[in-house]
Amino acid sequence: MYTLLMIVALLVSILLIAVVLIQPGKGDAATGLGALGGQFGSMMGMRRAADFIIKTTIVLAAVLLVLSYAVNKFFLPSSSEIRPQIEGAQAPTEAPATPTQK
Repeated sequence: MYTLLMIVALLVSILLIAVVLIQPGKGDAATGLGALGGQFGSMMGMRRAADFIIKTTIVLAAVLLVLSYAVNKFFLPSSSEIRPQIEGAQAPTEAPATPTQK
């Protein structure tokens, strides 16, 4: 289950990167939507395409947030289960040798 969630999170993050990259800039609303502006904008209309991409970005970011929370909450050990590496180690009985000055 952990591996499946991690794969889904990876795919969602790649999709989120792609959607962010095709979003128009502040002044580009009338000229297109990045590299896919001509095809995507003519299919739906420029304003509807921009609205769709913004909503898709919001949904993908929310899904990535929920997936990250689920993985951290349910599949990683809690802080009470994590033990320090030196716990239970024996203290050295001899003092370390000190360097002598010549």
